[in-house]
Amino acid sequence: MDIKKLSRWFAYIILFIGVCAFISAVWVQYNFGNIEWEQILLNLAQPMDGVAVGLVVSGCLLIFVVGSLLSAILIFFVNQFFSAKWKAHFAFVFGLLLISYPVCKWHLINFFRAQLTTSLVYEQEHVAPVIQTNGRNLIMIILESYEKSFQNKDVLGQNLSPFLTQIQNENTSFKHFRQLKQSSWTITSLMSSFCGVPLKLANTFVNLETYRKFVPDLPCWPEQLAAQGYEAVLMKAAAIQFTGTDNFARQHGFHKAVGSRELMDKYSDGENSSWGLNDTTFYKAVKDELKRLSSQNKPFLLATVQADTHQPGGHLSKDCPVIYNDYRDAVLCSDRKAIELIKWIQAQPFYQNTTIVVMGDHLVTSTDIDTILAQLPEREIFFTIINPKTEKKPQEHQFTNLDIAPTILDAVGFEFNGRFGLGRSLYRSEKTLIETRMQEDLEFDLACRSEKYRSWGNIVPPDVFNNPENLETIAFNEVVSFLKDIHIKYAVNGIREVVLGQIWTNENWGEIKLRPAETDKPFDLVFKLVVPSRPNVQKNIQIFAGNKKIAKWMFSSTHQPETHLKISPDLLENGVLHLRLEMTSDDRSRFVYDGIHLIEMLLKPLESKIALEN
Repeated sequence: MDIKKLSRWFAYIILFIGVCAFISAVWVQYNFGNIEWEQILLNLAQPMDGVAVGLVVSGCLLIFVVGSLLSAILIFFVNQFFSAKWKAHFAFVFGLLLISYPVCKWHLINFFRAQLTTSLVYEQEHVAPVIQTNGRNLIMIILESYEKSFQNKDVLGQNLSPFLTQIQNENTSFKHFRQLKQSSWTITSLMSSFCGVPLKLANTFVNLETYRKFVPDLPCWPEQLAAQGYEAVLMKAAAIQFTGTDNFARQHGFHKAVGSRELMDKYSDGENSSWGLNDTTFYKAVKDELKRLSSQNKPFLLATVQADTHQPGGHLSKDCPVIYNDYRDAVLCSDRKAIELIKWIQAQPFYQNTTIVVMGDHLVTSTDIDTILAQLPEREIFFTIINPKTEKKPQEHQFTNLDIAPTILDAVGFEFNGRFGLGRSLYRSEKTLIETRMQEDLEFDLACRSEKYRSWGNIVPPDVFNNPENLETIAFNEVVSFLKDIHIKYAVNGIREVVLGQIWTNENWGEIKLRPAETDKPFDLVFKLVVPSRPNVQKNIQIFAGNKKIAKWMFSSTHQPETHLKISPDLLENGVLHLRLEMTSDDRSRFVYDGIHLIEMLLKPLESKIALEN
């Protein structure tokens, strides 16, 4: 084949790619609204369930079939009306023009520019304070795509949330809730609210499978609640597996995460929405879960996410009237269902010791009332707190999802410094990040490369997470008695916490107390460690028994092989070996993440089970 034919076929391939890219952008816009390329990549990395599977499969088929037909028509047109000299030129240029549409629509140039730029926003602004809880219960009612803007009757025809407006006026309400690109869909909105940090790509080209771990070393406040005796539960009306919400929940402090698949058999009334349980049946499940949680002798966190206001059309329950015959009817119905749940909670005995947060997760995108919503002078997300514990008065702030975490912690009356993650409490005077810089600049900084963000996750070996049933948590004030041979995976509270298989830390030290079965004989202690840090930076691990240093190891990679320690009886105090692990780094000129994961331990020659003694 000569060079002219090759160039013509190459131009036709570019034309086909351009047609498919253009159709893809139009299809995504129609079904999901204005979204970012990073959102597409991150969602593709997560499990898709229920309606999403059918939607994506049908979309891919549509794009391929229609793209092939249109490309064939265009190639026929080129061959019919252009001379041989100009056929390849026209096809190539027209293909590039079509490709430019999704490039602009998804801001691909900014995306790749961010991946080539390093920002220090996480290094300079992120904090993870220790939180002191007070035993107060917390219920979060998270409403899909729910805006405070729904109250604008001049544009929308009436106030679409009259009941929640009343609740807002009678309780603590916050204005100026602005949406960042990084928190414009549910899973990253949840992560921003629970961790004060958005979900993002740590590197441009990676195995996207790693993003199912949801930056496992990132400190999130539900983990601290769980460590202090709270039971944390996340419930979704949609499939909990969609976008990996169940993975996120279990990795960041929630003991239980359920969705439509788990609830359908018991609660379905045959009137399900396309995304899962309708609000009526979902809130029945929520009430039952609250009855269970309140019957236990410990505080709880319950976060719920409904789905009837999910785009594009929402779901209208059969007991709600049709007024507009569009998305507005679903909003009106959801408002009524939400207030029924709130009133029920307020009538329960546990309410006196409970704070309720009612909030939207993000703004509405891609509905049949987009042209109406476009007329709103200002779009903001709904956020109200009912029955807060704090005596602080809310301050006037511009804020984002990043600020939800510290604001909730303040509202419940927990003791901490007023900041969590990248967020600042709206009960305090310190300016939020969006008040200190332009929104566009903040969004770009959040999207840029960050060594600290990278250090939080996706570098812990997958085998750590494969056997959560074998993991145990060892606390400071407990002694581990090794009865016989023992070989288990666990972490100690000094190195933070294990929650359903999730091991995380942001400390560079930890303690553990061991009581061997035979205290008068030497024994061999075998460690398996994970030491996350910036690659190729040497990490130094020192092991102390009491005040005596008994070992020092130097590592330059993350996942370490087995490391042995010979323990002599004279290192025991009253039959107990008190070990302390400390970590430092040789590189002090740049930010380095220090931390230790003690993931496996073998005591030889002693196997069996573990007993904890107070």
